[in-house]
Amino acid sequence: MRNEKRVIESIILINPLLYGLQDKIEREQETVIEDVTSPAERVVEKLIALDNRRIDLCNLKVLYGFIERGLGEKFGILRSCVFAGVGCGLYKLAAAQLELCGYDAGRCEAEFGYLFRLLKKSGKRKSAALGNSDGFVGAARGA
Repeated sequence: MRNEKRVIESIILINPLLYGLQDKIEREQETVIEDVTSPAERVVEKLIALDNRRIDLCNLKVLYGFIERGLGEKFGILRSCVFAGVGCGLYKLAAAQLELCGYDAGRCEAEFGYLFRLLKKSGKRKSAALGNSDGFVGAARGA
């Protein structure tokens, strides 16, 4: 249950930051395309990696939507608990929604762990709660 709680919190916390991450991917893609000195194979590999990251962001948005729709009115309570850093009894319901999408905590951690780890950096929970993606995007540059 602890792993499920952590994954659900990460999905909810990262949601306000997805647009900033998307912008970062687009800027990085433009840089890769402009780099005419790289061999074509390396450019294609970089573009595929960026597309895979973009797909991960879309999948996280869908998972967030499933949790939101599945919990209905209770979603606001869960979201408040996550941003406040306190537990509540709604994590099992949220985990059941993930399972409807074919995901569990292990799969989420395996596919999106590199994004979730960015949230662990100091101040990321507060930045996410405030909807401030600027700091997060800057932190993501090193990833």
